Amino acid sequence: MTLTAVDDDGRGGGLLVERCRVLEGSNCKGVCTKMCKVPTQRFFKERWGVPLSMEPNFETGACQLRFGVDPLPLEDDATIPPGCLGRCPAIIGMEQTDVSVDLC
Repeated sequence: MTLTAVDDDGRGGGLLVERCRVLEGSNCKGVCTKMCKVPTQRFFKERWGVPLSMEPNFETGACQLRFGVDPLPLEDDATIPPGCLGRCPAIIGMEQTDVSVDLC
């Protein structure tokens, strides 16, 4: 993990988790957002009154935590790609089918 300074655009500083175990272990956008990102952001806001924005990087497996920054709604969050990730276990068995569903 690496501590990060406040960005040039004034956004909060925080912590860079270089290898997120949730992302690395699940390879699933849905698990990341629904089991880690959203609950953790909510916990910091509700329990400690500190806004937290978590920005996962699905290519590198890192996650940037920005304290003092209100998180965007998931539908507006540019860090969350549309559809399932290519390596998501939910779609591995569906590669040979004609089904195109966003499972995550």
